Amino acid sequence: MTFATIYNSSDRGFFDIKTFLMVVRFITVNAILAFIFLFLAIEELDWSIASSREITNDIIIDNTSWNLKTLF
Repeated sequence: MTFATIYNSSDRGFFDIKTFLMVVRFITVNAILAFIFLFLAIEELDWSIASSREITNDIIIDNTSWNLKTLF
């Protein structure tokens, strides 16, 4: 091998702007999704705890468009 064919690692930067932006985007998107998932998990736990404490005999009529019983 001659000096012309040897690749010198000091000539190449380890962090370029494209890779840095991809990493920042990946971390940002996953942090937002993790926050949403955490909020939904806490909300579900809160709902199950609150509904287990109270015994209600209410009749609920749901006429909204996102009611699962009417969608299926």
